[in-house]
Amino acid sequence: MIWLKLLNNPLTKIIADKTIGAISHKLKKDAIVKQKELDAASQISIEQIKQQEHSWKDEWLVVFFTILMAAHFIPYTQDTMARGWEILQNADPMFWYIILTIVGASFGVTTMNKLKKK
Repeated sequence: MIWLKLLNNPLTKIIADKTIGAISHKLKKDAIVKQKELDAASQISIEQIKQQEHSWKDEWLVVFFTILMAAHFIPYTQDTMARGWEILQNADPMFWYIILTIVGASFGVTTMNKLKKK
């Protein structure tokens, strides 16, 4: 009996309507935000795939470092490789930062993206 009076109270109806409205607005807003995040994430992935689809950057770096490594074991090129390392010991630190940036940008980001997907 008291519940009927409480439910019929105009103030209770206003509070209930506002509360239900706020909850449903929050749920709709959260759904829209989640959908926008999913759309943005899929768009970035699609664009990254399209950009890397015809890119040979990683392959060239792999070939370069493979040849560089192999040259250390070929007797004909060992003296040249040793001389090259002597010269590189005098290289400016900025040179190494550039090399690390190139390799890190190529392999580091793609490797991290692959690890994040798993």
